Amino acid sequence: MNITIKKIQDDILSLPDTERLRLSKWFAELEGEVWDKEIEDDFKDGGRGRDLLNRIKSDFSAGKCMRWD
Repeated sequence: MNITIKKIQDDILSLPDTERLRLSKWFAELEGEVWDKEIEDDFKDGGRGRDLLNRIKSDFSAGKCMRWD
């Protein structure tokens, strides 16, 4: 199957407004799920954000920062 981005874009532009809106909402939800997974992966053990998270926890425990609420 050889589908190009240009073909997909053209097909999207040819959709009725209601279907394009439905597609847009679906795509936004998909992007949100992908973002959530990236954040989850970044902060799990061995993730690239884990050291930062540990430093923040340590600073909080040491009284170097406080809660915002």
